[in-house]
Amino acid sequence: MRNLIPRIVLRSLYMGICGLLAAMLPFFGDINGIVGALGFIPLDFILPMLLYNMTYRPSKSSVMYWMNIAIMFVFTGVGLLGAFSSVRKLVLDADKFKLFSSDVVD
Repeated sequence: MRNLIPRIVLRSLYMGICGLLAAMLPFFGDINGIVGALGFIPLDFILPMLLYNMTYRPSKSSVMYWMNIAIMFVFTGVGLLGAFSSVRKLVLDADKFKLFSSDVVD
């Protein structure tokens, strides 16, 4: 109970700052693309396959081992292509951005 007031104040301050930044930066969708390509693709498609191969150590002649390796290579490429295309879109749209603009840059 003694930590309730500081937690409420800090959380409210944090949410206010995050809301201000989200309203201030009109390229939030482009940033989401970069974060998704660099953050979520490796966590969803690459890391589980790698950890499976490290944990269960299937033989290198098994289909499961080579399928996991193939999935890791394919989605590494997908993640890199997604990151490059998101950065490219961000750079191409950079001249259209204005702070606190309600115009959606597409």
